[in-house]
Amino acid sequence: MASRVTGMLTDLDERVSGMVSRRARIGRRTGCGTLVIVSLLALLASDAGTSGRARPLERPNTLDVAWSFRTSGRALDVSDQPAAVGDRMLAIPQGGKASIVDTRDGRLLSMVRSSADRFSPVGFSGGVMLAVEEWFGQAAKASLNAYDPATGRKLWHKAANSTPRKGEEDDWLGQPPFLLEPGPVTQLSDGRLVGLVPRTGAIRWSKPTPEASPCDQSNADVNRPPASPLNAAAAEQHIALLRGCPGETADIEVVNTEDGSSMWQRSMGRVRESVGVTSAGGVIGVGLDHDVRLFAASGKEIPRRGADSPSGLWPVGEADGVVYLSEGQPGVPADASSLASHTLHAVREDTGSTIWKRPQGRQAPSSVTSESIITAADVPGAYVGDLRWSPGDARLQGPGASSLRDFAGRQSPTVPWPVAGTYVGSSGDLLIVRSEDKDGTRYTALRPGHRTVDAEKPAALGGAERRDWPNACGLVSDDLLAELGENYVKLPVKSSRKVMGTKLPSPSVCRYATESGSDDDIFAVTVRWVAADEKAADTYATSVIPWGCDPPLGGCVTAEITQPQHGVHLYTYRTGLQQLPVAHATVVSGRYVLGISAGNNKARTKQLIRRLATHLAVGGSDGS
Repeated sequence: MASRVTGMLTDLDERVSGMVSRRARIGRRTGCGTLVIVSLLALLASDAGTSGRARPLERPNTLDVAWSFRTSGRALDVSDQPAAVGDRMLAIPQGGKASIVDTRDGRLLSMVRSSADRFSPVGFSGGVMLAVEEWFGQAAKASLNAYDPATGRKLWHKAANSTPRKGEEDDWLGQPPFLLEPGPVTQLSDGRLVGLVPRTGAIRWSKPTPEASPCDQSNADVNRPPASPLNAAAAEQHIALLRGCPGETADIEVVNTEDGSSMWQRSMGRVRESVGVTSAGGVIGVGLDHDVRLFAASGKEIPRRGADSPSGLWPVGEADGVVYLSEGQPGVPADASSLASHTLHAVREDTGSTIWKRPQGRQAPSSVTSESIITAADVPGAYVGDLRWSPGDARLQGPGASSLRDFAGRQSPTVPWPVAGTYVGSSGDLLIVRSEDKDGTRYTALRPGHRTVDAEKPAALGGAERRDWPNACGLVSDDLLAELGENYVKLPVKSSRKVMGTKLPSPSVCRYATESGSDDDIFAVTVRWVAADEKAADTYATSVIPWGCDPPLGGCVTAEITQPQHGVHLYTYRTGLQQLPVAHATVVSGRYVLGISAGNNKARTKQLIRRLATHLAVGGSDGS
């Protein structure tokens, strides 16, 4: 039993930690059939996309800070688990505890604590926070727990059992539950699909799931488990269950999550190659082979024309009677991460007529809020928090960005985040971004807005004027170069005159080399970002520095950060197979965030970097 539970917990850990980007499965007691939970992303979109708030008259083109919340312990040092995002709350894992934050104002609601070896917030359902506790070792075990977000008090728990035992048929099977508005829905160890009362864990309704054998594999890939004949997608008030394998007839059943009753059933026809289901808002998408049929939650089929590409159309959100569909280039159906490019369609739910369609680029929309359609922008060189250890030119560490589109289909240019970091998810109308700080982790809520911009204040530069970006080759004076000796020559980098797709009046990167041509003498100075003010520059600079440990480099390897004076951070990267240290610096000078990089970590080079950094911290804002 211990080995069986240990295997179950390993599988559980992989699935809980990847809920946003991977499907989670609900197992059967036979080990054959499973129910697949389609991306939590669609659920977030449905939670946020039906608000009746009045929409702005102007298209969104800014992302402003709504609030900022800091936790102790850096996220990547504590665990690799992502925060759980709900429509109104955020659960931030911090090892054996979790902070629950009200995302409307960034206020800490409570702190949940656990003595388990691993504590994993799963999400919010019916007004409670769900989390998984795991204990390792010979007495391996796990449980599903519910907590009161207002107080942090544990309300109930269900022990995990991968096989039913007499008298314990109500134990939890061990896989992530559906997170629904009326309350969680999960599968018990005896195979029943059940709806739970959020605050007590009592069973509100129970529905048996049929015995089902795995689909036959068409190839001899022993490393890949057989496909499941049972797939599922959840929205606010329903669960869509799809049964079928290639070569068989697929059937769909939509279950009311209030009482477990069957809302409607339909035969979808014979499957040739692939089958899948997803849900966004009140719309269900059923994919058979390379086509998708759309249904309202009532069972009414939404008429539409065929897709322009073999991969079909998949719902990503719904707002005020309009369904937003993502059409991708050929790839794995219903797996947006595998598609090369996307087109966004706006379709009327009642008639199926297309209102507009727009090219979306390589990224599918990440959320549909009451005010805008938000997509992670694919910006070359954009910094993301999980890659803060990545070596390279300092210009490759600009902030992340999003693409904002209004409901008329108009898209603003790439909108940078006012902080560096990693996208966590959407809560209501807010984007949540995570970044690392010196003493902890910062979660920042960004609110889409509108600001009048012109050619000199492009949205892609965060409202800064083009002329605010200094010439990188003017930041280091000729007098200082002369003091450094070695006859340094300035080498402007022409390609650096474009940042976030915006052309600058002068290069943002300048390399310096000596006439002797020695690689040891080369260094580069970069204007990484021009922030709204000095405080914003300091916040951004702090979040791009590689704090904490980088386990992939082998154990707890640190960047050896020092701060000789305010606004100056000196540190090292480790690059290549040999993990060679390389000297770097990040400098805040007024609104400017500047970077200095070299090609080695020799004592002479580190001394040079330090001298340049302290010089730029005082005089960098005078560059022109």
